[in-house]
Amino acid sequence: EEDCIAFSGNLGYHPNVDAVRFFHREIWPSLRGAHPGLCWKIIGKNPGYVQAETSSDPAIRLTGPVPDALDALASAKVCVVPLRSGSGTRFKILEAWAAGRAVVSTPLGAEGLGATSGRELLLARDPAEFAAAVGRLLSSPGLRREIAEAGRRLYCDRYTWPAAWQSLDRLLP
Repeated sequence: EEDCIAFSGNLGYHPNVDAVRFFHREIWPSLRGAHPGLCWKIIGKNPGYVQAETSSDPAIRLTGPVPDALDALASAKVCVVPLRSGSGTRFKILEAWAAGRAVVSTPLGAEGLGATSGRELLLARDPAEFAAAVGRLLSSPGLRREIAEAGRRLYCDRYTWPAAWQSLDRLLP
């Protein structure tokens, strides 16, 4: 693990741009103050949409698209999902779980996954809660590992091809 947090997604998608801006303005300053060596990796295509927002901070790394998202996420201590708008499948969290990473998300960001805050991830409703949740995970390797392992189990039990086939098999006579 690097002393790093990660956000992944298509940065040309407005809800992801909003999430990066929100995190950068409202959450990142307190995390940087509490964890001076921390870096933030922003992973995904279309990094130009957030470059102006983040370029002044050398602790923020825009990776652009990567060959293997799971590998890129697996090096981070915590994955952050500060979504405030948007809908659809929550691939950010599924990828983080597949990579065995602990996740902090807004309730909207984790909607529909059937996860329980404090077990498979941590949910935060406002910037102070979000920074505190990320800080807890950064400061507690044991808690970070527990949350990551529970998220990985939920991912394996519900969101893999074998789990999907088992679900379909139960429907057959």
